[in-house]
Amino acid sequence: MDDKLIPYIRSKAFLSYSGIYFALAFINLRVKIALTPDWNNGHLLNQHQQLMDFVYRNHEQSRLLQFYIPDFLVQLFNITIPQAYSLRRFIFVLLSFICFHLFLKRWFDDKLSFAGVAFFAAIMPLTYMDHLQESASFLMLSFLLALWAIREHKDGLFCLIIAIGALNNETVLILPLVYFLYRYEDSKLPSISRLLTKTLILAAPAFIIFAIIRYITRNNGGYGKKIWHLPDNTENILSALVEHPLEFFSESYLFIFFIFGLFWIFAFLKYHEMPHFLRRAGGIIPIFVLIHFLTGVIQETRQMLPIAFLIIPMGLYYLYAEQLSTNKKE
Repeated sequence: MDDKLIPYIRSKAFLSYSGIYFALAFINLRVKIALTPDWNNGHLLNQHQQLMDFVYRNHEQSRLLQFYIPDFLVQLFNITIPQAYSLRRFIFVLLSFICFHLFLKRWFDDKLSFAGVAFFAAIMPLTYMDHLQESASFLMLSFLLALWAIREHKDGLFCLIIAIGALNNETVLILPLVYFLYRYEDSKLPSISRLLTKTLILAAPAFIIFAIIRYITRNNGGYGKKIWHLPDNTENILSALVEHPLEFFSESYLFIFFIFGLFWIFAFLKYHEMPHFLRRAGGIIPIFVLIHFLTGVIQETRQMLPIAFLIIPMGLYYLYAEQLSTNKKE
């Protein structure tokens, strides 16, 4: 953490913003549960028990912290399974909001940092569906903290965060690419070789953890036989586009375009003028989207939330570049 943030965390302003984020996290939890009947109809309880018995399907079975954290909360506070999942989601969403505000403070003042978090909180309900993919909230926090560690050159912390994150959701395994892109200096072979070696060493614990878990759960099966979803995603998006525009709000395959709106464009309009970290880390955005477009069901828009921590500051920089005094080296 930047030493300059320590006195800020003790300030009245930070306490005030944290109080606002508490309310925003509560509202998001209310919306998520309201849109997820399976939360309280017994399905969540049944799924949790199957996960604890290691008989559920992948990828969720391999996301250990998705179910071990709620189970720990049940034992700690003597609460029900749905209450434990609610508490887990609330805590990690709240921490994501607070940490995102602090993350943005590197480039923006309080007002713009608050605007970034408020925008993030506002778009999250578009990702809510009647599903129980409850690794998502901790994924947000671990992804953000890993980006922060990369930016601050905290290699050991970065290694630890993605190793823990791999116990929760495999999406963090793209972050070594951010590390490589950020630290890249020149195309000379010795330099690239040293950087690649260092990147692989730091990423190794996370990949080893993920490989072990997936080996243990190799017979659990998956959600479907398909891995390649490009034809399905393309066909469903085109089908949705021919619907009446007033029906777009119910066409979940179009939500990927709406979730960031114009920020998808703003993030790249002044790309070469942006701070060094955003330029380099922002390079994974098209790769991230393409991977999910090819191998994921793109209507599940929650998959895009981790890159919000890059798209939002990049979009804010475009909108307010003339008002900012930015350290472009970072």
